[in-house]
Amino acid sequence: MQHPFGYARVSATDQNLATQVEDLTQAGCTRIFQEKVSGTRTHSLALDELLATVREGDVVVVNRLARLGRNTVHTIQLVEEFNRREVHFRALDLGIDSRTPAGKMIIGVFSSFNQYERENNRQKSLAGIELAKQQGKHLGRPAGRDAEKLAKVATALERGLSVAEIVTLTGISRASVKRYRQEIERQIT
Repeated sequence: MQHPFGYARVSATDQNLATQVEDLTQAGCTRIFQEKVSGTRTHSLALDELLATVREGDVVVVNRLARLGRNTVHTIQLVEEFNRREVHFRALDLGIDSRTPAGKMIIGVFSSFNQYERENNRQKSLAGIELAKQQGKHLGRPAGRDAEKLAKVATALERGLSVAEIVTLTGISRASVKRYRQEIERQIT
């Protein structure tokens, strides 16, 4: 059985939800999740509750598409999630209804835009990594073992210097000196 659920959001506490609630009620929504929260906030209690409530075959209705997500990308991701979960979606302002051929086409276009955005971001990241490599920048976690530093620590330990003295003398961090000392002791035993 299909349950039409509404979602209404305004972005400031001085704004009123009444118009959205009225539109959603006229659209047949039996339960309306509503909140006053900025679209830029990453966490939305009513939206989270709506997502936890809807099941396959249910319908999510908004009076304006822009009220659904934080931004365009988030809105598209939500519509894709509804589609993946086989939850129907309606946006009253644009006449989008995922149960119609035209609505399915619009959701397909949304998905294509989202895929394009993901690929575009991935390409930018890869280009940035390649540029950093070309500039000789080390990417990722620092190398765990430096042979030159290990040799300095070994020489200092042979001379009987303490960890603190080795740190002061070489500029090698205390943690690294201790790690190199442990490695040297393991090799001896």
